[in-house]
Amino acid sequence: MNELFRLSRRPAVQSAAYYEQGWWRRETFLDDLHSWARTAADQSAYVNVRRHGAETATVTFGELADWVERLAGVLWSCGVRPGDAVAFQLPNLWEAAALWLACGRVGTVAVSLPPWAARRERDLVLSATRPGLIVTTDDAGVDGCETMDVITLRDLLCRARSAAKIPVAERPQVHADDVCQVLCSSGTTGRPKAVAHTFNTRYAGARAVAAQVSAGAVTATAGDLTHSLGLVRNLLSPLVTGRPSVFLSSYDPDDWLDVLERHRVNSFSSTPLVLGELVCAQRQRPRDLSSLQQVISTGAPIPARIAAGVRECLTSRLVNSFGMTESGLVLNSSPETDRAEDTLGRPVLGFEVRKMENAEPARLRVRGPGLCCVMFDLRTGTVVWDASRDEGWYDTGDLVRQDEHGCLRYVTRVDERIGSGNMIPVVEVEGELMEHPAVAEVAIVGVPDQEGHETACAVIVPRGTAPALENLRDFLSGRHMSEEFLPTCVAVAATLPRTPMGKIRKAEIRRQIADGTLVTFGHLRASR
Repeated sequence: MNELFRLSRRPAVQSAAYYEQGWWRRETFLDDLHSWARTAADQSAYVNVRRHGAETATVTFGELADWVERLAGVLWSCGVRPGDAVAFQLPNLWEAAALWLACGRVGTVAVSLPPWAARRERDLVLSATRPGLIVTTDDAGVDGCETMDVITLRDLLCRARSAAKIPVAERPQVHADDVCQVLCSSGTTGRPKAVAHTFNTRYAGARAVAAQVSAGAVTATAGDLTHSLGLVRNLLSPLVTGRPSVFLSSYDPDDWLDVLERHRVNSFSSTPLVLGELVCAQRQRPRDLSSLQQVISTGAPIPARIAAGVRECLTSRLVNSFGMTESGLVLNSSPETDRAEDTLGRPVLGFEVRKMENAEPARLRVRGPGLCCVMFDLRTGTVVWDASRDEGWYDTGDLVRQDEHGCLRYVTRVDERIGSGNMIPVVEVEGELMEHPAVAEVAIVGVPDQEGHETACAVIVPRGTAPALENLRDFLSGRHMSEEFLPTCVAVAATLPRTPMGKIRKAEIRRQIADGTLVTFGHLRASR
């Protein structure tokens, strides 16, 4: 067992209140699955649209329960045991959801790697978590994994069709306070961290999400199952509510609009970047979205122009949600009383918020049942936060103001946290660019693109001739950095402003960009 998982097998703070209030429980999602399989075996759990809408796989609770037990049998036969890690880098397929649940049956820790993660990020995660098994797509390369056991999803499913299930009497004892999931986050410092969740912290997150939609609603989320957004909303929510989730294996806006129309989706969730693309596609070719009762924007502040487009083209009911990989859903605006672009709203049930300073704006701290139990630095393995610290309060690194109605308004992030969807590990990107022979100094700062989304700008002090943006991006790609983390514009400076302690004053750099003192070039469209 990885010592990090041993350290974090149970939350440092066992809050009796969370149990009393029903946010935490003794059961796990496996108990939910088999309960639905007994009482509603033929009811749909997942509607998985594939191949750009040309194929739809609908899986019932009964079918899902059977597959989960068979996949668990394969994992067991591969020598995977409780406390081990199973890593997978898979697209949005219902089989990936079944594998996550199978890990829970065996008591293993699911280490989810986003489909877009390049070798550099993947190798960092694998080195820190040391999985006993890696599951990859049929055509995915496994360079650098020669010393680890690797199985393709195709082979895993083939073996599962004839696999013996783990006998009930021999099933490992899995506790709701055991770590079940490790996700990766750049956090507030730009350092890559692993976020460990238990069944109970994930259950609290799924309950909070379920409360956002009306009973019987058909829900869909444009988010990877290996990311906190898609994991909670698409994979786990059906097990809590008994309602199916609809998800797509691509981010094509036309495909998504077709899915929303065809499956009469009532509630749709995604990032502002995706919502902006859907608005444009809907204007070009309108679909019948009369069934769409609500759109939930999450992951980043939603620009006013995108919010207006959503109300015009998708639905008048727009909700802004604030959540993190570390916590799940924390804040929620009200479509009846709030403008989503103006506020983060109020805390969801179960969560508390506190400002670290009396001044405005102030750094936001949160505490609640959905907050992870521990985080550790992927490079050093050291614990950077756990629930025993500061009475369970977590510093989000976000600056907020509170209005007269008690709503929180987002102001900005701390300097090193950038991104409209996936948070960019700023320290890592800067460190790599400092290895470029034509870069003497560099600072990565967040700047708005033409749509108002936050994107990364590389501000460099060159050695000799300044490199072009394409040259910098090629350099980072050659060092196996994911495209989502690459800068989309560049600015050249003679010097970087610094404090007396030598720290770069990034707020000053952003001001110089805003007033035109520093001119940016390139301006590529950011990747999701």
